Amino acid sequence: MIIKMRYYGLVAAVTKKAQDEIELKEGTTVEGAITYLVKKYGDKFKKELFFEGFYGDTKVNTPNLFLNKSRIQWVQDHPKGLKTTLKEGDMLWMGLIIGGGMKI
Repeated sequence: MIIKMRYYGLVAAVTKKAQDEIELKEGTTVEGAITYLVKKYGDKFKKELFFEGFYGDTKVNTPNLFLNKSRIQWVQDHPKGLKTTLKEGDMLWMGLIIGGGMKI
């Protein structure tokens, strides 16, 4: 199956691409796609994809990743999180997406 990719920020700097398509086996999860991409681009990719820090007193290590325009951590959209099975035509957006600002 073909999955569409969009890379942002430092992740795009590692891949040297803004977008791509990857071919994965049917039944591959989001976690499996990350593993595939880490093998392809190396540990620097993983380092730039994941946010590591604290949420209150809890240490977190979570990817900056959207699946079909919704954050993978949004339980209401992706109750299985990284274990969500991908399907043909899905789109993964990876990296820190910054928006906003004011028109002057």
